[in-house]
Amino acid sequence: MTIHIEDQGQGEPVVLAHAGVTDRRVWDAAVPVLVAAGYRVIRYDQPGFGRSPRPTGPHSMVADALEVLDATGVESAHWVGLSQGGAIGVDVALAHPGRIRSLALVAPGMSGYDWPDLAGRDDRVAAWERGDGAGLALEILRLWGPMSFDAAGRLREDDAAAATVLDQADWFMQDEEEVEEPAAEHRLGEIAVPTLIVLGDRDVEPVADIGRRYERGIPGAHLVTLSPADHLLPLRVPDELHPLLLKHLG
Repeated sequence: MTIHIEDQGQGEPVVLAHAGVTDRRVWDAAVPVLVAAGYRVIRYDQPGFGRSPRPTGPHSMVADALEVLDATGVESAHWVGLSQGGAIGVDVALAHPGRIRSLALVAPGMSGYDWPDLAGRDDRVAAWERGDGAGLALEILRLWGPMSFDAAGRLREDDAAAATVLDQADWFMQDEEEVEEPAAEHRLGEIAVPTLIVLGDRDVEPVADIGRRYERGIPGAHLVTLSPADHLLPLRVPDELHPLLLKHLG
């Protein structure tokens, strides 16, 4: 499988993994900061997102992550993941512990988590059923990036985060192709690398619940909540997030 990878800087490798509703651009602000601090920064588009072509069949996101590490010649890396990207890092750490040096889990997901129905589900289903990819993407942004909208519910014209979600409209209309990874929660005690968890105060409650489960389950994990931030923290609170990441990596 061809995966679009961007590799910048020199030093200890840091992989930036995006959310399941964005592409690599959600880390645009973080890359120059990390490179300037002396890190080698690797980010990639998961299959079907951004510049990576659609998968031709079911694929494992852990295998995709290992492909990125192998393609860049990296034996082990610090892993910084947003949402699904965080879950991928945890899954890699559990399945291949020697490949992960540390974990920074930003508004993380978790394999095996029992998600409730989230607000706006009926609107998202209706958009899907009428084949309206743009409408579906807008409703997905309304859920995960509510700060992109004004008080009247209109999309803000100057919002920098919107494109990273809205540009995935075509992918949102495809059937799921990811192989389900084993449930992670009962194995979190096996993770033996420094772990930072960062939440946004305006994110959906299940993400906060997942963050607390990671904090309880991973030995020595440290949790921080930033404000004001929804699910798209790297673009909402970069000035608060970047120092946390640098301290954690250091």
